[in-house]
Amino acid sequence: MSLRVRIIGAFVLLVAVAVGVGTAAHLAEVSRQLEASLRRQAARVVDALQAELAITQKALDSELDALQTSGRLDRWLSVTGAARYAQAKGRLAQGRVDVIKLLGPRGDILLSGHWPSSFGALDPLLQRYQGEQPEAAVLVGEATPLGNAPTLERWRSLRRGRSQLTLVVGRFLDLDALERLRATVGADVLALCRSAQGPSSSFSDKTVTQLTDCVHATDDARMADVGFTPGQEPLWRDRFFLTPIQLLGSDDFSLVAGLSRQDLDEVKAGIVRRALFVGFASAVLAMLFGLLLATRITRPVEALVQAAEEVADGNLSVRVPVRPGEGGPEVSRLVDAFEQMAADIDQSQRELRQAERVAAWREIARGLAHELKNPLTPIRGAMDVIRRAHRLGREDFDAILEEQAGAVVEEVERLKELSDAFARFARLPDPSPEPVSVSAVLDNAVALYAGEETRVSIERNYVGDGVVQADRTQMATALTNLIKNAVEAMDGAGTLWLSTRPFSVEGEDGVQLAIEDSGSGISDEVRERLFTPYFTTKGSRGTGLGLALVHRIVVEHGGRISVDNGREGGARFLVWWPKGKVEA
Repeated sequence: MSLRVRIIGAFVLLVAVAVGVGTAAHLAEVSRQLEASLRRQAARVVDALQAELAITQKALDSELDALQTSGRLDRWLSVTGAARYAQAKGRLAQGRVDVIKLLGPRGDILLSGHWPSSFGALDPLLQRYQGEQPEAAVLVGEATPLGNAPTLERWRSLRRGRSQLTLVVGRFLDLDALERLRATVGADVLALCRSAQGPSSSFSDKTVTQLTDCVHATDDARMADVGFTPGQEPLWRDRFFLTPIQLLGSDDFSLVAGLSRQDLDEVKAGIVRRALFVGFASAVLAMLFGLLLATRITRPVEALVQAAEEVADGNLSVRVPVRPGEGGPEVSRLVDAFEQMAADIDQSQRELRQAERVAAWREIARGLAHELKNPLTPIRGAMDVIRRAHRLGREDFDAILEEQAGAVVEEVERLKELSDAFARFARLPDPSPEPVSVSAVLDNAVALYAGEETRVSIERNYVGDGVVQADRTQMATALTNLIKNAVEAMDGAGTLWLSTRPFSVEGEDGVQLAIEDSGSGISDEVRERLFTPYFTTKGSRGTGLGLALVHRIVVEHGGRISVDNGREGGARFLVWWPKGKVEA
């Protein structure tokens, strides 16, 4: 992933996180405020409901007092059943109460204003009426022509003569009554439900799921139909802010008032929509800004990277193409520092190469002087012997002259060989590349120095065609020197292992060849100086230029050479020869 993409992604991520965190915090705060507002409004609804229920209880108690003290009951009992119904019906028409009942000593209905046909029947609520008189109105299921209806009732025991009578008054809490009560207190839903756990003034999510057989009133102008299907979880739990109402007295019913969450949900949805819009717009702006900033920053950085790659390839004169002020002052200082670093490295390398050349020539001169001194000493000694024999007039002067002249000629030949080797090393011609088989060159070198007349066993392992672009003569010189050194290291008897195989490193293909002998091997101290000019382990038999010449030929062909000890303890030379890279 490029630096430009990472910068743009970082800007977009930063904006997304900021918008997300801000939206979440704002949404939480708005929700908290709206929930608090709903709770305050619910508290007002509860207060209003309790006030209405208190008014209902007061109206029931007042009606009991009025009926008991006005003498109406005595007049109603003095007439027939139809007349009683008519008078009670007229009392109900005044709207103070919805239920007026008078029960005889055995619980038989003597008077029922809301259901005249129940006259003479036993009241199913007799057992409750005969219990202890509660302090508050009780919610019961009152029998009506249409079935049981939830009703808030109060009753009293009366004595008429020797008879014990029960007077009952009540107000319905049916759908119409709930709707009137809901509209009065300002609730969005008001439900009267049967509780599976019986009477309870507490309320929780668990309680809601146990409410069944609900009679409810809703604000149809604001609400869709709310499900209160018995046996199913009510839909109102998620759609309303619900508050339990402590009834003045209850049987197995719960009264629940609810305020709609619609406004709160709409506000939340609006916040989320605005946040998405703002987030999308901010992300687009962040991408544009990030693209501009990334381009301004990354172009100089990419130019620096390209320049660094060129420096790594050896181009120390590279310059970074950055306009003045581009990328800011920090980037400008970085570019200046990089270019100064490249210039310093270039200067240091020139000085190092110069110092290396001086050191190399000093080493060569020191070695050459040492090698010249060795044959000059016996030459001078031979000449001194000849001069002394001539001065003394020795009779065997001719024999002495012949012997000493032979020694001089031998040393002169050594000087000539040393001169030729130095000339070859110093004036190596430019390579003339052509397709050359590495294995064929190896076989030719083996035929010269490890043929059948020697006691050297050859084991070959050639993999692939082994063809490279190289100067045939120079390759033959290098490989012949390696074969010659291997045979000499074994004193002409042993095993020589030869192998070639293809290699590929960092996109460069070539042939790796190995030459391993069964000699005594090479110590670590010798290995470090093995390719240094005029370093030899052969004493007076070597010039110290053979392996230095091999190293130079391999390097000038773009290859590498290394040496270590092989499987049998002898020396093993590894050469990596590229297929097509020839530095002319």
